[in-house]
Amino acid sequence: MRTIINRIRRLENAVAPDERAQAMAEAIQAARRRRLGADYVEPISFPPESYAGCRTIADRILRTRQLLMERRRIVDA
Repeated sequence: MRTIINRIRRLENAVAPDERAQAMAEAIQAARRRRLGADYVEPISFPPESYAGCRTIADRILRTRQLLMERRRIVDA
């Protein structure tokens, strides 16, 4: 009985994976804001159709990097 109660307590206090991922993303963004200070610019958002064909998070990350590099080339030119 004691084992069951302990297990229930652990499950009640556990954080859902989505909440952990969101918390990690927020922590990364907060660290970036602190590091860059006044130079910090909000991340650029791209329209959803920019990510057509992306199946995994890694695909989305690579696509975002590609879009950012293209945007920098246009701005620098």
